[in-house]
Amino acid sequence: MLNAPDAVPNIEFEVDREHSGVRMVGCLSFIVGAFASYLIISSFLPHGGLITIGAAMIIAVALTYGADYMTKRYWPSNRYIQFVGDIIQLVSGSKTQGAIDAEQNVNLLMWHFEAKRHPRVPKGWYVVANALEQDGEYIVTYSIVSPADFEALPLSRLSVKYERKKKRKNEDVPNLREAGAYRRIAQAEFHRGELGAEMSQEDYYAYLDYLADTYTAWMPKDK
Repeated sequence: MLNAPDAVPNIEFEVDREHSGVRMVGCLSFIVGAFASYLIISSFLPHGGLITIGAAMIIAVALTYGADYMTKRYWPSNRYIQFVGDIIQLVSGSKTQGAIDAEQNVNLLMWHFEAKRHPRVPKGWYVVANALEQDGEYIVTYSIVSPADFEALPLSRLSVKYERKKKRKNEDVPNLREAGAYRRIAQAEFHRGELGAEMSQEDYYAYLDYLADTYTAWMPKDK
């Protein structure tokens, strides 16, 4: 792994804004808010029945949205993709979790799959991901987008549809070159599960655009 330079980044993207702590606070806010609201409303309307339950749910949802907004604003994940000189790095606090020398050749991998059974994702939406790979070192970023937004995604034409947890039949891989590319994506997807950095849609688009504008030697053109 490259040693990350001790310098101010040229540009950086915050990742994992909705980290586990944010989700935990949101869940607790809903549970505590619903229970407390029900008790308070019941003290004024002892025979409110469904009205009391409905009002408690509405208050709990409002509290959850408020808690979600505040925690995202004041409790950052402390993980960033940083561009420092010729180095692209993923950092968590003071720890470097991946570093790529952008002056050397970098391999770009792009893939997507349907986000099934995910509580935060509408049915039919995609997880879209990309990996910068260099000598076995990976920086993997991803986002969650609708099918319509996927079509507008920079370089979407290069994104390979990845079939998770499913053995592909021999006829699904027509040649060794494609089979090798699929294996590389499977390895990158494993890395995404370990150290992948989630971005908002806006930041994900901006990140790809910045790579394309800055590193023309190894980044493909959008058109």
